[in-house]
Amino acid sequence: MGAVFRKHPKQEQPVPRAQVQTEHPAQGFDPRHLSTPLAVWCRADAGIETNGSTVSGWADVSGNGRDFSQATASLQPAPTANGIGGRPGISFDGTSDQINGPSFYGMLSDPADWTFFVVGGGWTWGASVNAYYGRGMLGAPVLGSSYFYVGVTTEAGPGFGTGYWDASAHRISYEDSAAEGQNVIVAGTSDGGEVTTRVNGSAGSTTSGATGAGVNSLGTLLQIGKGNGNLLYWDGSISEVLIFDGTLSPQDIDITEDYLSDRYAIEMSG
Repeated sequence: MGAVFRKHPKQEQPVPRAQVQTEHPAQGFDPRHLSTPLAVWCRADAGIETNGSTVSGWADVSGNGRDFSQATASLQPAPTANGIGGRPGISFDGTSDQINGPSFYGMLSDPADWTFFVVGGGWTWGASVNAYYGRGMLGAPVLGSSYFYVGVTTEAGPGFGTGYWDASAHRISYEDSAAEGQNVIVAGTSDGGEVTTRVNGSAGSTTSGATGAGVNSLGTLLQIGKGNGNLLYWDGSISEVLIFDGTLSPQDIDITEDYLSDRYAIEMSG
């Protein structure tokens, strides 16, 4: 069966449309009203601070104040007016661009339970068959070690991977359906240490064996556009990032993916 557009179920709006219109420009959807608390929400059409022709800050519009910034001009990515789905985005050069944010570990009630979504495109393959040495979209680095990472491997590797190091072992999941440069909604969930990666609605492998303790307590300083000292820099665009303090239900995952699919005109394969 070919790729399809999954349309948002209008009868299952999480909040009334009028409330969404007054609270945020995302009409018909507000992730702050799902069953799991929203920790971070960055959108390229809201909260961008520029330094001339580059991006020096990306505000968290969730209301939690977990903003991202980059004070060094040479490391700042560029804003894009007509990006994925014709909407604004942020373009990363694959060489040095990155935006630094809050502590990932510090925002989690349980370090083994979390959910994220990142919208990206225009990327190339990484340099390793392991995601923690690949090309990073998002991560929390400590002294070059991988404590939380979202990246893509070489073309010969297993594709997009989500994982973390819990001070004893990697807990990692892969999904391999994306073609190089494809516009993607990359999502990851951790439920008691079992991690699953999703790409455009398609769920990949789930970590097997004993559950992990969760993201290491040193998993601080979230970065968009890289993620740790071992990863390559992201060389495409990123338009939206959502992080939840807990594991979203399957229904809430579908609702969020439907919103992102409709908003950025990305076909869903799952």
